[in-house]
Amino acid sequence: MNLFLRYFILLFLSTNAFSQNIWDFSQNKNKIVIPFQLLNNSIIVQPKVNDIQLNLILDTGSGYNILFAFPEKDSIAFNNTSKIKITGPGMDEPIDAYISKNNKIEFKSLSSKKLDVVLMLEDKYSFTTSVGIPIHGILGADFFMDNIVEIQYDTKRIVVYRKVTNRYESKIINYKQLPFILKDKKPYIPVTINIEDKKIENLELLVDTGLSDGLWIFEKELDVKNKKQIDDYLGAGIGGNVYGKRVRFKNIIFSDYEFKEPIISMPDTISFLKKNILNQRDGSVGGEILKRFNVIFNYNKQIMYLDKNSYFNNKFYYNMAGFNIHHNGVEVIEEKIETDLPTGATNVTELLYDNSKVNFKYVLKPGIEISNIRKNSVADKAGLKVDDRIISINGKKAINYRITEIMEMLQKSANETITIEVERKGKKFIAELFLEEEI
Repeated sequence: MNLFLRYFILLFLSTNAFSQNIWDFSQNKNKIVIPFQLLNNSIIVQPKVNDIQLNLILDTGSGYNILFAFPEKDSIAFNNTSKIKITGPGMDEPIDAYISKNNKIEFKSLSSKKLDVVLMLEDKYSFTTSVGIPIHGILGADFFMDNIVEIQYDTKRIVVYRKVTNRYESKIINYKQLPFILKDKKPYIPVTINIEDKKIENLELLVDTGLSDGLWIFEKELDVKNKKQIDDYLGAGIGGNVYGKRVRFKNIIFSDYEFKEPIISMPDTISFLKKNILNQRDGSVGGEILKRFNVIFNYNKQIMYLDKNSYFNNKFYYNMAGFNIHHNGVEVIEEKIETDLPTGATNVTELLYDNSKVNFKYVLKPGIEISNIRKNSVADKAGLKVDDRIISINGKKAINYRITEIMEMLQKSANETITIEVERKGKKFIAELFLEEEI
């Protein structure tokens, strides 16, 4: 499942209209380390934006910093704002957004006070419900333009270098160099890919850390007539859901690296044709490929450096069950607890009572619902429907799983049966899904 598609165009505003960013390293440090979470192959960092901590996707595929959700308990001040228009795949008409200048974004020991941020204020652009943690926006090209950035996918650390040092030079000696071209502050790599016995030359692929899938290649570049394939949900964009095909190949060779049995996604091209995006590139390299390396981006030299890590030989997975989920609403859950509070003590978030032997508390947890079902999938054939509320999976309450745990189960449980209890219009029923590879 791809979570964050940012293929949109800012109208009436050129890239040159944005401020030039300057990043400051504190205490004369030459490098700083930033921890991150890796959720569905996307990198989540936690900087402060105008003094409020947010969860942002670190995204080479976005030329802009974008906020599409805001904390409920905190308010963020934005100055120097002006209205702009945005369009993208799946959108018939441009929508209103705002650009704010001279914003402060800071990590520990690294900050900038001159960054522009695009503000998208409509609630429908929030991706929080699909991930399980609040996602407030995207940290895009500005983070990479003035810094040398190393992403260590295996240790979940980002190392930002202020300048080239002897230690840095010694590190990249054993790395594979891959030149790229910057267009609108985004890196594109010209590559030749061998897919099984076919060589596809002169491909131009966007390097996109915000894309969950490994490879997107537009269908015009591939011959898949004799290949098993599935029509699938690829993700959500500002213009709506994006669909396409998934195909598994025996192998591909990409920049001298061979990947066994990879899955290539081919997005529906109609919406992209309308926005002229197909003329800009032939596809994208995303997180499922990138996470198999430790990657260094040097935008000044327009070179990325690759070094295989412990993920390199991992299998390529997809959602065999054929349904996606999101948080929607809340459930009241009874939990046993041990407490020293007197019987009947309460606070504003939970209620405690004593049944003479055991104390309980009642807590609110987000409910989990089915958001999308792939046609002719195992879930579809079992009768599951969009908006079904999931009660339990294999006997365990669904609200005790993280969304990422459930999605991983649907990807990695080949040749296993998963038992799912759902509620629909007040009635409960159980579906048994035998998961097997379709491609």
